[in-house]
Formats: sequence, C-alpha cells, structure tokens
Amino acid sequence: MKNSIFELVEKDNNLPFDLALHSVNYVPSHWHNSIEIIFVLKGSLEVNVNNDTAHLYEGDIFLINIGHVHEVIEKEPNIIVTIQLPLPYLRENIRGADSFNFELNSNSVDKDNKVALYAIRKLIAEMVQLKYKHEETYSLDMSSRMLSVLSILIHQFKSLNAEGSISEKNKDRMLRIVSYIEEHYKEPISLQTIAEQEYLSVPYLSNFIKNNIGLNFQTYLTDIRLKNAVEDLFYNEHLPITTIAEKHGFPTTKSFYKAFKNKYHMTPSDYRRQQYSLPDHARKRQQNHGMPNYLAFNQSNALGIISKYLQRETSFEGPYLPATTTKSHEVMVSSHSAKRLRHTWKALITIGKAKEGLYADVQQQLRYVQEKCPFEYLRFHGIFDDDMLVYQEDSKGNPLLNFRYVNELFDFLLSMGLKPFVELGFMPSALASDPTKTVFYKPSYTSPPRSLDKWCKLIEAFIYNCFNRYGRREVESWRFEFWNEPEFYVFWSGSKEEYQEFYRRTYETLKGISPKLQIGAPGRIITFKSNEYGADFFAYCEEHSCLPDFLPIHFYPHEELNLNSDNANQMFITQTYENMLSNFSGISPNPDFLKTSLEQEKGRVAELGLSHLDVYLTEWNSTTYHRDLTNDTLYKSSYIVKNIVENFDQISGFGYWVLSDNIEETAGSPKLFHGGLGLMTQFGIPKPAMLAYELLAKLGDTLMGQGDGYVVTSDDRGYQILTYNYCHFDDLYAIGDASFISDKHRYNAFKEEKTMRLEIDLKGIPSGNYRIITYTVNREHGSSFDEWVRMGAPAALEQDDIQYLKAISIPKREVHTLKIEDKWTYNSTLEPHAISLVELLPIY
Repeated sequence: MKNSIFELVEKDNNLPFDLALHSVNYVPSHWHNSIEIIFVLKGSLEVNVNNDTAHLYEGDIFLINIGHVHEVIEKEPNIIVTIQLPLPYLRENIRGADSFNFELNSNSVDKDNKVALYAIRKLIAEMVQLKYKHEETYSLDMSSRMLSVLSILIHQFKSLNAEGSISEKNKDRMLRIVSYIEEHYKEPISLQTIAEQEYLSVPYLSNFIKNNIGLNFQTYLTDIRLKNAVEDLFYNEHLPITTIAEKHGFPTTKSFYKAFKNKYHMTPSDYRRQQYSLPDHARKRQQNHGMPNYLAFNQSNALGIISKYLQRETSFEGPYLPATTTKSHEVMVSSHSAKRLRHTWKALITIGKAKEGLYADVQQQLRYVQEKCPFEYLRFHGIFDDDMLVYQEDSKGNPLLNFRYVNELFDFLLSMGLKPFVELGFMPSALASDPTKTVFYKPSYTSPPRSLDKWCKLIEAFIYNCFNRYGRREVESWRFEFWNEPEFYVFWSGSKEEYQEFYRRTYETLKGISPKLQIGAPGRIITFKSNEYGADFFAYCEEHSCLPDFLPIHFYPHEELNLNSDNANQMFITQTYENMLSNFSGISPNPDFLKTSLEQEKGRVAELGLSHLDVYLTEWNSTTYHRDLTNDTLYKSSYIVKNIVENFDQISGFGYWVLSDNIEETAGSPKLFHGGLGLMTQFGIPKPAMLAYELLAKLGDTLMGQGDGYVVTSDDRGYQILTYNYCHFDDLYAIGDASFISDKHRYNAFKEEKTMRLEIDLKGIPSGNYRIITYTVNREHGSSFDEWVRMGAPAALEQDDIQYLKAISIPKREVHTLKIEDKWTYNSTLEPHAISLVELLPIY
C-alpha cells in the first residue's frame, strides 16, 4: 500500500531514477527518500515545503530535498516534468550525500547561476525527449545527462544546511501514524486513539504531526479522505456523491463539498463532469496513470513545449560518434537464380483530381517525371467533378454533356505516353441524390445518383466520346476503377446495397459497349478489414455475373481507420494533426507493414478464387496527412526504395499517392515545404522522394540478388547496385506526437538512426575495365528540403530561389574507372534515410 505521506518512488525498470510528465491538480503532503526536481512547462502551481511556499510558473525549476514534507497545489492548468532521485542512487554517485541539501528555486537564482539553470533545463528537456523516443542507447543517454545535472547541482546549488528533513528517528513513528490513518480514515478516528497507541500525550502528538508534515491532524485527515474520494469520482461514474462522501469518512455531504472546493477549486460534480468529457483515449491514459490527482493532458502540447529548450537537435556536451552498423553480403552475378523483373512499380503514377491534370504546373511536373522515370498509366479521380463541366441539366431535367476538358486532359496524357487510369467517381452535383454530401476542400459529391438511368447514359456517352476520339483499341487498354473507398461514409453516403446495384448497372453499361473494357472493383484500403466491400461484394458480383477485371487497393500504414462520421470531411478542410488523429490510429510500428499487408491481401484474393486478376495498388503512402512534415525530408527516399524493392513485381502496379503537392483535396499552403504528399513541391521542385524514383529507374531488368538494404540487378549495359538505409518512425511519432519536429528540424521523428556500412561482394563478374558511376542522395546532396534549411529557410521565395533549388535537387554523381578481376567489393556508407546507386558499365 502506498501511504499518502510517504511516497515510494517507482523507478523506470531500466534506470535508477524516475522521470515523468504530469499535469497536477492537488497532491497532498508527503515525503520520500528521494530528491524531487520539478520543471514547470506550462501554467502555474504552488509548492509548500515545511511551511514555506514557492509559487512556480512556466520555465521555473524547483528542488525538494530528501525527507522534506511537501504538497503541490494547482494555481493554473499546468504541465510539469518531475525527476525523483532515490537516496541509494545519490549515495552511489555523491560522496556524503546524506550530509547536505540543495537549494534550487529558479525564482531566487542569482545572476552567476543563470547559465547553470539554463543547462539544467536543456538537459531535462533532452531526457524527456529520450524517454519518449526510447532508442537503443536509452539507458546510457539518460544516465549521462542525469549525472550532468547532478554535477551542476553539486557545483552550483549545494548547501551545507541539511535541516528540514524528517529525522531517521521520527520516520518510523510517522510511518506508523500514517499507516493507521490510511487504514482507518473512513472511521471517526481522533488524536486520542492514535496517542494511546503511540504512548504519547494528545498535545505532544498534535505538535509532532504539525512539526513533521506541516499540517494539523484534522487538515491532514481531510486531505486523505479527499484523495480517496477523488478516486471514486474518477473511476465510478455512476456512484452518487452522497455515497462517496459517506464511504470516505466525511461527516456530511456538505463537509465533503466544502473540503473539495477548497482544494480543487470546483465542486465534486463539476470535477466528474470535466473528467468524463475527455475523449476516451485521454481518460484511459489518465486512468492507467493510476492517480487522478495527476490530470490527463495533451502529451503533444507538453512535448512541443519541451522542444523550445532543445536549441539543437542534440545539445549534450560530450563526445559524440554516430552509431553505425555494418552488413556484408555476397552476390553471384552469374547465378542461375537470377530472375526477370517486370518493374510493375512503373505501371502507375497518380495525381489528385482530373482537373489538376489541366493545370500548367502539374503538366510540367508530369513532363519532368516522364523524362526521368516514364510511367505507363496516370491515375486520378473526379473525372465527372463539376470543375470538369461534364454534366449539367436543362430546366426540364434533360442532361447536357460537354467533354471538352476530358478530351484536353486525355490529349495531353497520351502525348506524354501516359494512358488514363480513370476512377469513375465522384458524382456531378446536378446528378447527386444528396448534394449536401461532399468530401474534400474543393468539394466532390459522394451520394448515389438521383437516376441510375441518367448515370448510365453519362457513362455510355463518355466511352463513345473516347472511342470516337482515340479509337476503340486504345480505350480498351485503359483502366476504369469504380469509386473511391466506398467502405467509408465520407466517400460514399449510400448503403452497401445501393453501391452494389450502382456498380452492377455501370458494369453492365460498360461491358455492353465493349466486353474488352477493363473495369475494376472499388478502390479500398487493405488495412481496414471490411467484408462489405470485400468478400460480400465479390459474392454479389459472382451471383450477378459482374466480376471485375482487376482489383484496385489502397494502402496507408494505419491499423485503425474511422471515416464513417458526418464530420470526417473536416480533416480535409482543417488539416490539423489533431483532427487527422481523431479519424486514424497512429502509424504501424511495423516497418514492413506494406509487405505484410500485400501478402495478407494476396491470401484473401486467393481464398476468393480471384488470383488470376491483376492487383493494382492505386494509392499508397507513409501517411494520409497532407501536412506531415516528414513528407518533404530525405526519409521519403528510403521509404519508397525499401517498399518498392522489397515488393518487386508482387502486384501489377504501385501508384504512389501523389505526384504533386498541387492537390485540391485540401486547402493550399503558402509554405513551400509544408509536408504535402507529393513527390514534387507546388513549384515543381523535386523532393528526395522523386529522386528515389529516378534511381529506381536506372535498375536493370534482371534481379541478381537482394537483401536488407540492397538490391543488385543487371541489363545489357552492365550491373546496378541500389542501397538504402531505412529508419522507421519512433514510437512517439508513430502514435501521433509530432511535437519534437518543426519546420526546420524534422529528423527527430525517427528511431535507431544509424549510419549503415554495406559491403557487397560481386562474384563471377567478367574481368575487364569498368566505368563506375555512383549516384548518392543524402541530406547534403539532392535533398531540396535540407538545402532550403541551409539557405536560411526563407518563407518567401523569389524565382531565382526556386530555380536554384530545382537545379541543386539532383543526386551527387561520381565517376571513375577500375579494372576488375572476377570479383569486386562495393563499399557503401549511408547516413540515415540515404539512398545510393552504383552502375558498373564495361568498357570495351
């Protein structure tokens, strides 16, 4: 049992001290065999120590010595860091730790100690960051910083005055008294009862309690009753307050209300209402904490405040060597196990809405992509959006059709060597059964058609227009995906039955025009398990002879999704991280989640007897969030390379979502590097993600070998080795906490950031002279975001700035010649997130 006055410090299992984030309401008087350091991040509080009162505000640091009785009272809503250093730990590291105290109250620190105080703040901030990142060297890094704090305390804040602590002689007596009160607080206990047990007079006992804990007996007893009553308010929502008051020893309900309001500055009813108005996940986290006197709070806010004390990405002053890992591999280039690569990842690239494909900047980016890494199809949605001006009705309700913009789009795509991969959705507003149901910042309409007959006539006219302009055979080579993620209410406001009939009628219309038209199932997210648009849908198709010709799937690394509420569309409009997190779980901690998900999906497809159908991943990304700041960083280059290389040809196409930050699902941002989903910024500057595709495009079509962090291919020109150093999000960022990153500092979102050394022995290589070309993309070469930061992170860019960033956003290129005799060892050193490709080209 944990006594209210004596607190047993629960240490981190891996550390000899404890560090925690709290939001404190009221903590009754107590003491412990530990030094306690309080660092106020936000708000204010009052700390009473041995009858002395300290008022603490944001940025303040306060130290409570061992054995000093203290209580903590909220003055304003607050967030604090507490560190508790047990006496055995202090004795182990400080000679004579029992013989002195520390005097640290930032409100009274003199000018000479301001620098020391700044250093302590910085070290504590770093420890908070380390605690939540919890990397491989966690214990070592935490301990080194804690020892630095102790060193500063000893040199700057040591006091030879050791008064104020409960003496060893009195501790045993106090523990007996406290234990008795804890066990009998519900009863009408008195000083007389305790005095008889301790063989003391009542006046002596009264003074003893007052002198050792700073409170008289009745006040302390009331505090204990309050503390336990609060737990019932917190955990038992429906227990009447009168019952709680009686259960915990209050003589009347009125006395409970009075005592509660004095301590918590609100009534018990208001407190309970406040706690149960919290979101479920916040209340659960608070309940799991086990002590309702520490309140639930937004952890992101706390860690965001901490970040301002982290002046650099690391500020610990000590020897620093980047962590490295070395891996050796052997590849026989003449091996019989070599296999042909189809490079299906080049089948598909994507933009947002059809209308975006008519914008000059998006078209310029498509030209760039097709020059650097030619794709076969361009996938988009919104072909019948109102912006495309396809469908209107006259005053009598007769359809008025106009395919001018459709034709302009398709003309351009075909001129670029791109075939349309058309998502047949969303609904023209004039045909929507409920025009109030929309999605995206620039609205698309999500309700079923008012008239299926009119919809089918629209589909028929659309296809015949394409036949007449581009020819039947050309259009029959295109792909038509039917609707976007109808399993989510935000994208399809009708019922499952309405969707099934809608799909069947459309299918029959298309196949009635030409049986060779390629019609896909609904695009659905494979990490969201839904039978309605999975097994149930295909059973319906089997029954009604309308099985699709291919299977489009989507992937985002969230294991839980909730887009089935009326307000889900707000995430596209507000684009706040908090709003996104209310609809999506955190990111999966599994770095191989795409590979695992594809394997599971292929298993489900096989169970349905549909393995003969092509599977296209028509949307995939590391996030759903259009403002995820890691989207602009070097991280995306290794993310793309890893996931394509490790899933080579597993499906028929990988459509990375999306090409450009110019996407109208959400409001535009004035910032250049705003965390958009695109491979290129809104001014056409390639991000590291785009350079990943450029290096992938240099791979040969024969796979010689691959493993963790590398792939070796060959073609008629020579050999290619592509290496990558992927680092996954850390646990904190994965659960949705982005507080440790900012516009200029974005690499704190990852764990286990190690430099990787790869040694790859190529054996059986034909002897001779070779031209060796190495391309490297890292934070110094090719990363437009990192170059922007080095420029000074200008908010406003002139045309010369944009042209400079475009010109410098290329891989580093190194060329040399070498004579090879049967074997060559390639040594690649990659910093976190970096990618590199080397070409070995024989010189004849």
